[in-house]
Amino acid sequence: MKALVYTRVSTLGQKEGYSLETQREACEEKAREMGASEIIVLEDTFTGIALERPALKELRELVFQGQVQMVVAYDPDRLSRNLADLLLITNELDRLNVNLYFVNFAWESTPLGRLFLEMRGAIAEFEHSLIRERTLRGKRKKAESGKLPGYVEPYGYRFDTGEDLLVINEEEAKVVKYIYSQYNKGLYSGETLANILNRKGILAPKGTLWYASTVLRVLANPTYLGLLTIGEYTLKVPSLVTEEEFQQARIQRQKNQKGSPRRTKREYLLQKVLFCGNCGEKMKVSSHVVRGKDYAYYICPQRLTKKCHLRPYPVTKLDMLIWQEFLNHFNQKVPSLLQQEEELVKERSFLEIKEKTSFINKLHQRQKRLLELLLAGVINEDCYREELISVEISIEEVQEEIAFYSQLKTRDFVAFNLETYQGNKQKVLELFIDKVELFPKEIFIEALV
Repeated sequence: MKALVYTRVSTLGQKEGYSLETQREACEEKAREMGASEIIVLEDTFTGIALERPALKELRELVFQGQVQMVVAYDPDRLSRNLADLLLITNELDRLNVNLYFVNFAWESTPLGRLFLEMRGAIAEFEHSLIRERTLRGKRKKAESGKLPGYVEPYGYRFDTGEDLLVINEEEAKVVKYIYSQYNKGLYSGETLANILNRKGILAPKGTLWYASTVLRVLANPTYLGLLTIGEYTLKVPSLVTEEEFQQARIQRQKNQKGSPRRTKREYLLQKVLFCGNCGEKMKVSSHVVRGKDYAYYICPQRLTKKCHLRPYPVTKLDMLIWQEFLNHFNQKVPSLLQQEEELVKERSFLEIKEKTSFINKLHQRQKRLLELLLAGVINEDCYREELISVEISIEEVQEEIAFYSQLKTRDFVAFNLETYQGNKQKVLELFIDKVELFPKEIFIEALV
């Protein structure tokens, strides 16, 4: 008779102890006692509340295929901590005439036996709810003492696994402060700042390119004021900007929204980057139709109030002049630009991988420390499991980030073909031109390359 032994623990960390081994030995002994001549062992390291577990799925498939005649588990809660799932599994086994045995629970497929099994399953489900409630209570106590109730690492900060606190990530904090300082000058939109950061080889919070939405989220994140909100908890963290800087950014966003191209009927080449050389105001487009022909001019808003005397400039003429100058400049600079970009990406990737690897080592140390606390009796097993799950999730997330940085190559926007983008000149121009200033007798172009 072929038997299948199923063992389970909630976390991978428990594998280092004796729980799985104890279950396996006891279950194998039980299987041989019940007449098994061949034994298959399946192990799961998943929570018992979920039905979708790799080893449990394989167990059900083997039972359905008729490859085993007996299933042995240490306890009903090893099969499932959810009463409905436990009854589903036992019904499947009973329907396919597969015997089910437990090491520390006498089970028979009779009305009385099912009643006792349901009671045992209900108790297991209650225990799971109790663990969850204790975990939430522990998180609440952490928050009340000023510590983070769980792993979180906003851009600009680093999670201190030893103290459960956020500390400043100096490199990322510099980027946050740079975004606020440049945006509050009123010279850059979120999209322009995103292009500048991409050009400098600075990676966004998720390790990808910066976009206007990413920059605007940084500018609207109250965490940088020193207040971090996680669910119902609001905790104090080190601040990266002042209240004045944060509010100034909010006001500037409102101003930019009023002048957004989405609020105009047409988009013009220099609409986002053209400034008055006399007074520094961002120039607007004034257009009108005469006898069916459209006339458009770049005009300084202060001219309307007679505070600035810069004359309007025809849109078509200035756009053509700037575009041609850009093409000439780009064709000269692109070879060195590609080489420089490749070097920046490689250097950035190396530093990120080094930092993430160091962080993983700290998380492994925290795993060992949790085990020491458990063995010393400082924390109970439920607390140990919940904390260990949090650490393991963090390790997986950081490992994914390392894999991303290992494959990172020069960004695609550098190697584009200009001819492909002739229909979207404005987008192309903003990738490489930071600012254009129009004076009465000259034009100043501030390029990123």
